[in-house]
Amino acid sequence: MNEQRAQAYVNLIEKLLACTDDEELNNILQANQELIDPQFLQVMEDYATWLEQQGNHNPVAWLRNMAQQLGQYLNPQAGSIEEYQEFLLELLQAEHESNDPAPAVVYPILQRCQHLLDDTFAQVLQQYARNVFSQRKAEDVAVIARVIQNLCNKIKQFPLGSRANNLEIAITGYHTLLEVYTREAFPKQWAMTQNNLGTAYNYRIRGERADNLELAIAAYNLSLEVYTREAFPYEWAKIQNNLGFAYGNRIRGERADNLELAIAACNQSLEVYTRDGFPYEWANTQNNLGNAYLYRIRGERADNLELAIAAYNQSLEIYTREAFPEDWARIQNNLGSAYGTRIRGEKADNLEKAIAVYNLSLEVYTHEAFPDEWARSQNNLGNAYRNRIRGERADNLELAIKAYNLSLEVYTREAFPEDWAGTQDNLGNAYRNRIRGERADNLELAIAAYNLSLKVRTREAFPEYWATTQNNLGLAYTDRIRGERADNLELAIKAYNLSLEVCTREAFPENWARSQNNLGNAYLYRIRGEKAENLEKAISVYNLSLEVDTREAFPEDWARSQNNLGGAYLYRILGEEADNLELAIAAFKLSLEVYTRDSFPEQWAKSQNNLGTAYLYRILGERVDNLELAIAAYNLSLEVFTPTAFPIDCLRTGRNLGITANLIEDWETAIKGYNLAIEAVENTRLQALNPQRQQEILSDAMDVYHGIVQSYLNLNQPDRALEYVERSKTRYLVQLLTDRDIYPKGNIPPTIITELDRLRRAIIGEEQQLAIQEQTRNRGVTLTLDEQKQPILNDYTHLNHLKQELNQFIDREITPIDPTFSLTQKVQTIPLSEIQSLIDQDTAILEWYIAGDSIMAFIVTNEGLIPPNPPSKGLIPPNPPSKGLIPPNPPSKGGNSEVKGVKVWQSSAEDREKLINFIKNYRDAYENNKTEWINNLNDCLNQLSEILHIDELLELIPQSCSRLILIPHWFLHIIPLHCLPIENGQFLYQCFSKGVGYVPSCQLLKLVKLSQRENFTRLFAIKNPTRKDLKPLLGANLEIERISQGFATEKTIIIGELEASEQTLENRRQELQASHCLHFSCHGKFDDDSPRDSALFLADPEGNLGKSANLTLAEVFEKFDLRECRLVTFSACESGIIESKADSISDEYVGLPSGFLFAGSSSVVSTLWTVDPLATTLFMTKFYHDLKRISIQDQGSIAIVLNNTQTWLRTLNSKKLARIKNSQKFQQLLDRVFESKRDRRKFQDLLEAAVKREPYPFANPYYWTAFIATGV
Repeated sequence: MNEQRAQAYVNLIEKLLACTDDEELNNILQANQELIDPQFLQVMEDYATWLEQQGNHNPVAWLRNMAQQLGQYLNPQAGSIEEYQEFLLELLQAEHESNDPAPAVVYPILQRCQHLLDDTFAQVLQQYARNVFSQRKAEDVAVIARVIQNLCNKIKQFPLGSRANNLEIAITGYHTLLEVYTREAFPKQWAMTQNNLGTAYNYRIRGERADNLELAIAAYNLSLEVYTREAFPYEWAKIQNNLGFAYGNRIRGERADNLELAIAACNQSLEVYTRDGFPYEWANTQNNLGNAYLYRIRGERADNLELAIAAYNQSLEIYTREAFPEDWARIQNNLGSAYGTRIRGEKADNLEKAIAVYNLSLEVYTHEAFPDEWARSQNNLGNAYRNRIRGERADNLELAIKAYNLSLEVYTREAFPEDWAGTQDNLGNAYRNRIRGERADNLELAIAAYNLSLKVRTREAFPEYWATTQNNLGLAYTDRIRGERADNLELAIKAYNLSLEVCTREAFPENWARSQNNLGNAYLYRIRGEKAENLEKAISVYNLSLEVDTREAFPEDWARSQNNLGGAYLYRILGEEADNLELAIAAFKLSLEVYTRDSFPEQWAKSQNNLGTAYLYRILGERVDNLELAIAAYNLSLEVFTPTAFPIDCLRTGRNLGITANLIEDWETAIKGYNLAIEAVENTRLQALNPQRQQEILSDAMDVYHGIVQSYLNLNQPDRALEYVERSKTRYLVQLLTDRDIYPKGNIPPTIITELDRLRRAIIGEEQQLAIQEQTRNRGVTLTLDEQKQPILNDYTHLNHLKQELNQFIDREITPIDPTFSLTQKVQTIPLSEIQSLIDQDTAILEWYIAGDSIMAFIVTNEGLIPPNPPSKGLIPPNPPSKGLIPPNPPSKGGNSEVKGVKVWQSSAEDREKLINFIKNYRDAYENNKTEWINNLNDCLNQLSEILHIDELLELIPQSCSRLILIPHWFLHIIPLHCLPIENGQFLYQCFSKGVGYVPSCQLLKLVKLSQRENFTRLFAIKNPTRKDLKPLLGANLEIERISQGFATEKTIIIGELEASEQTLENRRQELQASHCLHFSCHGKFDDDSPRDSALFLADPEGNLGKSANLTLAEVFEKFDLRECRLVTFSACESGIIESKADSISDEYVGLPSGFLFAGSSSVVSTLWTVDPLATTLFMTKFYHDLKRISIQDQGSIAIVLNNTQTWLRTLNSKKLARIKNSQKFQQLLDRVFESKRDRRKFQDLLEAAVKREPYPFANPYYWTAFIATGV
């Protein structure tokens, strides 16, 4: 049965249970006829059993009755009472005639009619037996009772059909036999039946597990009242063995006592079951004895495990594969469990032995022949892989997850609830430690698995297992990334304390110590409460843990507690700091006495890292010596914590190494540490399935990029520093652009390429949607305690489906033609020489980088490039403005380096602080007091110019450079840097006659240059979309009218007002894709809370489309293909703002321009704030007018025209504006473009108000500096 159909069965059952009347019931059954089959009836029975175990008895009888009715519906004859009776008689006849304890005769009949093995059959059997017992002669009764006993034994062991049903039939039969087999009349048969009944209860699925085990023990003890050692030694020994098995699994009573009773019972059994006298029974009891020692609490844990292994090995001397393959496989499985937890010997060797014997077990326990046992071995194999030391840790955890999922194919919640819950718990452990995939997702999957486990592992039914899962859940909450960190730690503390309510020191000392240790970790990291008190609590519980976890008894656990105790002393607040650090060092060293590299490489590396940190902060001893010791410990740790094997740990330790080496000015070692950390970050980032998490991962590790950049600068290697600056920027967009243009080689039909593009974009679109969910989840919402506990899981179903569809498409359509085709390729770092090759001799790049304690600016020119690029083409204005005099002294920080072609300027920490404060005030004013912001904008830009030392930076740029490319960083993206004022009264852009433009990074510059477009003849314009919620743009019609005059009518498409909708864009996709210029004249908005929801507002005349009417950034990534486009222009508000929050420092360049650059446009003109409508109309008409007068193919041409247009608007005086306004030609134009006299009057009013702002209506930077050109 596949998982999808199984779920459909369960869904139908739940619908049936929710029915309120017969009509509804019949309608549901009629609508789901394809699901009603014998398998469905089996699932109904399994579901009823599960409900019964949960204590929900009310619907059980109804559900079973309904199953019986449906069975008769499927096959009325087979489901009749007569058919059951005939089936029973056939079985009894076969059993009687065969008189064979082997099932060879009976099992084929059971297999043929297994659908009849249900509660009805049990009732028919009971009724038949009672009739016979009351009506037949005593001698006949004895014969028939013996036949029924044998038949019940065989049904009890029948492997097919419903295991739960088979056991219930056997139990019913045994109880019925006990009505005849009284102790007084038939003591031997009574005792035998009690033993059989005990065995059935031992394995019973229905009912409470704890109750069933008590019933089993009671039945065995009753049996022993007759089967004494003296009178019936063989039977007595058998029941002692069975009793040992029951005590070994017992839930009620003290676990330690129960296991001692199990050992005692097995040992008593072995007094009779000697190897020579009863080899098979001796071997079976040795196995049960091994199980009891495996879990024994009393005595030395190491000794107990050795006794368990010895018992299993003795059992295997009899249970050979040839003679007893099934028993041999069972013991191999048990032996694996012992080796998996063994203390003596090498841990790595023991785990390899465990894996080997589990695999041996699976050679016999196949899925087809022994599904239950196969599932158990898969589960155990998963445990061994999860803890495995040899091999790649990441690979081992994937193998563990695979094994658990295989196990769950058989261990369903309905059929095997207890085993299902155990495997879910194990699966949670694997996800909690998983290296591959997104760490945040893995922890949520772990929490989800633990919560599923706890639905069966209730405190009442399985207290010990419940406590174990609570402990594991606490571990997941301790490490959890999603949700509030403080809330998660409180949840962890609560879970550990719940675990400790069951796992007391007396009852479960080992588990108690483990939970105490984990509780200490939660207090160590706790945010709420007093930090000092939390650390003292952590130290206290670690010491409690060590009272049980002694080095002799539990060396591995002892070492873990020592390591954790060292961590608490490392950060301790109370007491002398110097003393605490010495205690920390001592604890870490003790830990390392057990945690050797060979036996426990991962734990050894963690303790080495912690020891290094203790030496880093150490007060006693020579400072330099301590730092050297710290570096040595970190280097040792990094021998295990590599970027691929342990990326998270590698990031932590690499960062520590970099910081420590910096303190002694060992820049090479610092670079080593930071570089390893960066490799680890990038490996982790690539595992994330949505771009928001990739961005967050990079942001959280940005300090290591800062560190390596500064270290290379300290070594006077600015070229290498610049490589890492670039490595930290726009990673997602660079990868998308790199992969976008990868196409298969060979004769691939265009239809295949089209479908390849569609699937690629669909995947990117889904990634964008997931990023939106990630960023906006629970924002501003206060969660209840129950809500905090729930896993926060992204739904990757659709994304995985799209990826699967794409892979299948490639396999089917592309691989036969181009077997080497790959969807992606690794983005290589961009060296200085390659950056220089992107620019001409007259071009410079000015790239900012805001590090942890300074502002850096890298100036890159063509100098030193062999061979040099020629000067760029393009128009040079007749009178290029001067850059000003070069002062005699170089800037105080930065300047020349030995590397030609790159210069670095670096600010003071004070300047960086000023910049942070400036941006905060700038944002606050813009968001909360727009009028004040507009009035103060000129002063703001002057202030920023001083903070950034723009005049000093200009001195580092050669006079020969007439073009400048700006690469902002972080929140500098939202400032019109090209319009910053300089000392001589000019603006930065005026110093460069060939323009000042923007690119997000040098990597993006390289990729955009590859897609530079030469044609500029086809216009596609969106004009003033009709919106019920927004006023029309007064100047849009005029703007589009003037712009369209520069393009041929037959090559111009204008979509306006009601038609300017997303649906129209979709309908005219081919024309849109063919456009050379795409112009939006509409409303726009940057969404600061969810930048990927930033949008251009398209038509929604009735106001009923909501957000779906907007063209969002996420949709641009998914739907737009503009590979013919030279220019996209946004005559819209906030269209150029890029995400630049204080907590988002990865500089991923998330904003509308990024989507259109990815879509294929080589240039984007956008706005940095809510722009003035009149100024925007005038700007755009002038911009396009001049744009058609130059060679747009030339690099920087867009920026040149944009800069010149800004000068024109800034210097446009009132008299000239009045002449334009009053000219007949202009008035006629207004008559033509304005259909509404009211709108014409409003626009005229705007013009008149502007004329009155003498002498220069648009001199305020608000009007003219908002426009920027990004691209080439």
